[in-house]
Amino acid sequence: MTRLTVLIADQNPAIRQTLSDLVREHYDLVAELSDGQTVCERVAKLMPSVILLGVSFDGMTGFEIARHLRRSGCSAKIILVSLHESRDLVRAAFAIGASGYVFMSRLLDDLPAAIDAVSHGRVFEPRLP
Repeated sequence: MTRLTVLIADQNPAIRQTLSDLVREHYDLVAELSDGQTVCERVAKLMPSVILLGVSFDGMTGFEIARHLRRSGCSAKIILVSLHESRDLVRAAFAIGASGYVFMSRLLDDLPAAIDAVSHGRVFEPRLP
């Protein structure tokens, strides 16, 4: 059975490392990227199954990156990972084609569930405070 491939994209090196540590054991990590432009350029070549995408980047937001990927035909499941626990941001993520949204405060509990859900064609919506 082929393991799920995951791309991590976040501007913050500590967050990338945390995500990488959580992902490596169970999935094939195809790249860790730190800027939005590189994500937009490399996703088509890397063809990940799942993209873990931060919300804040210099020059463009994770929402803009996700929107670009969807418009360019990217079929990877996108999970936005954010410090921001906002109902409006969660709604906005789904409106642009994300399959999941995970709060950093619940990363250890929710990330595995989110990856499992989106890899099986479901969405993952966090419990809002």
